[in-house]
Amino acid sequence: MFQSLIKIFSSGDLYLGNAIWYLVCFALLLIGIKKAAWGPITDMMEKRRQQVLDDLDSAAENRKKAEVLANQREAALSDSRKEASKILSDARANAQATGEQIVKDANDEASAIRKQAKVDADQARTDALKHAHDDVADISVAIAEKLISKNLSSDDHDALVDQFIKGLNK
Repeated sequence: MFQSLIKIFSSGDLYLGNAIWYLVCFALLLIGIKKAAWGPITDMMEKRRQQVLDDLDSAAENRKKAEVLANQREAALSDSRKEASKILSDARANAQATGEQIVKDANDEASAIRKQAKVDADQARTDALKHAHDDVADISVAIAEKLISKNLSSDDHDALVDQFIKGLNK
């Protein structure tokens, strides 16, 4: 490598003084760049590095928040399902109780109707017996009037009783 440098300098196209001058200018340029541009560039790169780190931290924090929210939503959904199941269970129980109450009320009403029908039948029978008793009394009075108005023989009496019994059948 040293030989290649010597060859360049010895070829005569490049003068040693010019080469030193180029090296000094290059060194001054590097020092100027370091003073003028290197600081702002490294500051910018440091800010960018910090921003990337902050973004990564923020993303990790947002991911944790998202996981917490997802867990909360899952818990809320589970609670909602349990509540819906409880509401359905309560509704079924209420429907069952209401159905049983309706059947009980219908049975009670049917029993009350049967009792009222029995009372009405007993009243009708009592009224019929009273009416029959009144009819028997009227017939007895009529027979008594006929007996009083005429003396009856035993045949007349039997005929009158038969006529009375026939009148009861009608």
